[in-house]
Amino acid sequence: MASNIDWLRALELANLLGIAHLAGYHYASDQIAVPNILKLRDESAIVDQWFCGWDVGRKYGPAMVSGTAAIFGFLAWKDGLRSSAFPYHLAASILVGLIAPYTQLRVFPVNDKLLAEHETIASRRKKTDDTDGTTSIEELHGWVAEWKRLDFHRQLMVCSAAIVGLVAATKS
Repeated sequence: MASNIDWLRALELANLLGIAHLAGYHYASDQIAVPNILKLRDESAIVDQWFCGWDVGRKYGPAMVSGTAAIFGFLAWKDGLRSSAFPYHLAASILVGLIAPYTQLRVFPVNDKLLAEHETIASRRKKTDDTDGTTSIEELHGWVAEWKRLDFHRQLMVCSAAIVGLVAATKS
């Protein structure tokens, strides 16, 4: 029975599940978590809630992005240039792989602002009961809204890669 298993197809299916999970993660962030953060009217609550999501994402995101991109790339290489699945696996690999530089160039600057405010509030918490930061609610909302917009771009890349990867699976 084990000799009948097509391990490349199993890997492809597992990778499709991984990229679909990553797409769902981004959707939940974009449609559930961040909109609720934007409803908050307390500086401390805004940065604390954003930090909770960011803290999960900084651990989960890089592993999922690099893992799925690498597997799509491996599948493209295994397909070979003449395979009808090759351009789709390659495109999916590139789409997912672009998330890393996009995140570093576009999202990190916004992360840095929010992280600095989180650190300011956390250090004030240790000294006094004053939990307000140095930034206005409007400015914090602006940063979180900008982060949401940039995260939506990453969501589009992930969803596009999932669709292209699914097309590749039908061509394999």
